Amino acid sequence: MANQHHFIVNHRDDIWQYTFRGSIFAHFTSRQAAIDAAIEAARATNEPYVQVIVQDADMKQELVWRPDGDEAPSA
Repeated sequence: MANQHHFIVNHRDDIWQYTFRGSIFAHFTSRQAAIDAAIEAARATNEPYVQVIVQDADMKQELVWRPDGDEAPSA
């Protein structure tokens, strides 16, 4: 099975951020801004199994982007 790498978008301490491989990229003004930045970074990896996931305060996860088709699933 292939390794999957995840960009995780979440809201913490009144800011939106995303994490990838232990690094935090923060201070986005909105959920969508953090998602857009994470997708741009994910595309730049050129990894076929990378995903962007939004994780809420209850640890529920929503897949919002993956490279196959380069489209976000319908919300």
